[in-house]
Amino acid sequence: MRIVFIGAVDFSQHALRCVLEDGGDVVAVLTLPPDRAHVHSDFADLKPLAAEYGVPLHHVRKTNDPATIELIRSLAPDVIFIFGWSQLVPPEVLSIPRLGCIGTHPTLLPKNRGRHPLIWALVEGLEESGLTFLYLDEGADSGDLLWQRPFKITLEDDAGSLYERIKNLACEAIHEFLPQLEQDTAPRVPQDHAQATYRRKRTEQDGEIDWSISTRATYDLIRALSRPYPGAHTYWNGSKVTVWRAALLDPALSSGSDGASLGTVEHAPDGTLRVRTGDGYLTLVDYETANGSRIPSGARLGDGA
Repeated sequence: MRIVFIGAVDFSQHALRCVLEDGGDVVAVLTLPPDRAHVHSDFADLKPLAAEYGVPLHHVRKTNDPATIELIRSLAPDVIFIFGWSQLVPPEVLSIPRLGCIGTHPTLLPKNRGRHPLIWALVEGLEESGLTFLYLDEGADSGDLLWQRPFKITLEDDAGSLYERIKNLACEAIHEFLPQLEQDTAPRVPQDHAQATYRRKRTEQDGEIDWSISTRATYDLIRALSRPYPGAHTYWNGSKVTVWRAALLDPALSSGSDGASLGTVEHAPDGTLRVRTGDGYLTLVDYETANGSRIPSGARLGDGA
């Protein structure tokens, strides 16, 4: 079974290694050129891994470019794996492999179709999500299901821990469905489109902390944008502050009745930095200021760019 692999992020790299370690016949890897690395905060260079296994690698910018379509057609794939690629795949590519194009989406489809699913799951405080592999069609995350598993989300999880979870689940999935595809026994389950929900693309503005909202909602935003994503942000003295990690206080220590202004910083006796939110205080565990300085007590965050 001839496999063409398309991807450009850390998840892609992990999934490609799983395919290769399971003996998949990857005849080519298509990925973004290095000068497009800025498109993804979790960009990964697939060239070293492809070279390790002797797989030809091609840099492409768009899957709908005529030259890219012709390249894929010349490779005569039986299946195309598209893991970690933000572009929609054109019909001309979808029609090439006899087994179809397989994509992945880290939700329990048909719920939460759309962009930035791991971020949305944490922002919304969900307690469960999942990983889905599906046959791609001309819609967005609307194709038949190949493989799907749920996973729990705890209050301690952040984007990094969920990212690792889906990478590990991806290997379980590939180990299961790769031989099924080779033997033409892979399942194909239509989605119930009536149950579909959608999430929009997030922007940089969505990552700005509003200190007037609740402590829990602020905590959820910060953990949703932690590494490998760009981080939540606020402003201090007109400069951007990136917040990577926060911690919830014991409710008894998080009273919001002291009259402090929203976004006001205080240093607790144990040295931790706390910030006034809409209903209490949130501890900032890991943050970066523009000049590397420590934010002093009495400072007020969220004063705009």
